[in-house]
This record gives sequence, C-alpha cells and structure tokens, in this order.
Amino acid sequence: MKKWLVFVLQCLVTLGLLGWIFRDPEFRKEVLEALSGADRGWLLAAALVAGVGCLMGILRWGIFLRVLGIDIPRLAILRIGAVGLFFNSFLPGVVGGDAVKAGWLVARGFSARSAVLSAVMDRISGLGALVLCSAVLIPMRYTWLMQSPAVSAMVHLLVIYLVVVSLLLSLSFVLSARGAVSRLPQKMPGRQTIEDFAAAYGRFLSCWKSTLAAALISVGMLLAYFLTFFLSARAFGVEVPLLDFLSFMPLVDLLAALPVSVGGFGVREAAFVTLLGDLAGVPAAHAVSISFLGALVTLLWGCAGLILLPGLRKAR
Repeated sequence: MKKWLVFVLQCLVTLGLLGWIFRDPEFRKEVLEALSGADRGWLLAAALVAGVGCLMGILRWGIFLRVLGIDIPRLAILRIGAVGLFFNSFLPGVVGGDAVKAGWLVARGFSARSAVLSAVMDRISGLGALVLCSAVLIPMRYTWLMQSPAVSAMVHLLVIYLVVVSLLLSLSFVLSARGAVSRLPQKMPGRQTIEDFAAAYGRFLSCWKSTLAAALISVGMLLAYFLTFFLSARAFGVEVPLLDFLSFMPLVDLLAALPVSVGGFGVREAAFVTLLGDLAGVPAAHAVSISFLGALVTLLWGCAGLILLPGLRKAR
C-alpha cells in the first residue's frame, strides 16, 4: 500500500511539473514544431547508443550474478534484465525492476540474499561511475558551469552529495576489510544484513577482475546515457560542444533519479530548460524536446522487456 501511495504521489508530481512546463499554448506549439522537425538520422543514432547502454547494464548484472555464484544461462539473463529495465520505468518506486529480478531468482531456488545483493551491487557500481565521471567532467568545464547562479548551486549540491556517497562507500569497504563487522553487538538491528554486505564485499574484492570489468562497464553505460541526450540535441540542431554537454549531464542524471516523479519526467525537462537555457542560450522548447526524446528512446528499449515477458517463465 505504501509503495502504491508513493507511486500515486509521483504521478501527481509528474503531472504537476509537466502541466506547469506546458501551461503556455504557444510553448506547446513550439515544442510540437521542434519535435516534428527533428533529424531522423540523429534520432536513430541516439536510439542505437541508448540500446548499447541498456545491453551493457544487463551484461554488468550478469557479471555480479556470476561473482555471487548464481549460474543461469545468458539468454535468461538477457530476458530478465530486459524485463527489469521495463519495470524500472513503470513500477512504483525507483527500484521496481530490481525487485522483479530478485523475485524471479528467488522463485527459481536461488538465495534471496544473493539475489538482493546482485541488485544492490549493481546500484553501487552505478554510483561509483557517477562519482568518477563527475570528478573528471565537471572540473574540466567548471568555470563555464559557474557562469549561471542556478547551475552553480546545482553543481555544489551534486558535489556535496557525491562526497558523502564516496565517504560512506569507502567507510563500508574499510570496515569490511578490517573485519570490524564481526565485532558488532549480536543483538544490533540489521547486523545480519551488514554481515551479508561484508561477505559480498569480500567476494567482489577476491574476484577483482570481474569487479573491475563491471566498473568499466558502468562508466560506459553512463557515458552512453549522456551521449543519448547529446545526439538528441543534435537532432534539433543544438550544437553544444560535446565536453560542455557531458559536463552538466551528471546533474541531469542525479535530478532525474530523485524518487519524486515517474521515470524522472518533469524533473528532467525542468533541469534541461535551466541548464541549456542558462549555459548555452537554448530555447526552452528545444530543451524540453531534447529531454523528451532522449528519455523516450531509452524507454523504447525498456519496452522490449514487455515483449520478452511471456517467455520469461520458460527461462531456466
């Protein structure tokens, strides 16, 4: 019930934001004109890059499954990965697809803890990629980003968030490596979960080659996501230099991931309007169109999961 209540609230926020963005009839007309005039070649390129990113995500999850001792056929991994991608967009919350994947694994006799850890490590790997890409891209165009007070505030909030995340992840690794988890009180709430994570960290460190491969895939996934929107921008004739575009995409990624709207819609469009408008003088109608099409071509690949859903029960 709580999850569905959250989903209803997310829908209301999404509708409210989109209603506010499209409140002006003239603006709606401009967006429709921009969408109708989009270059199909660039859109096809954006869709292909988005597909590569989705496949990389499934490959990464497969690596984590093998490290955790979950041995299932590659075709089954492809099917459940695609289905999870679909449900990540349409189930309540921000990890609906992860719950579906974990539930499928448990239903086939695999450990619930291992199934959940595979999804958690998938998320942690994505966070690590965001930290790394932000640390590289933002400093390269820091002065350019600081020219807008609104963007400057967003950048500083992102930096604070990433620093906190990095410290927490580093602390958890250090405590696990030093065996500090075993000295926790026996009756401490959540002690078993902490021990499970510590054991998982140990396994991932011992399989460092696979872990490194997954980390590199995570970086590739994130860059594919960024490039999808860059190519979408080119479809509308917006020629912001690649490095400039990539430098603010970590902000878009973080804002769109906030669990306040469905699939990031509404939040992501507002972010693009501010970022592209303040930094590059891109009209709001074009900024919204870039956001919509960049998200939709990714969403189309998620819909492939709906096609594969009937065959999922037969996957072994």
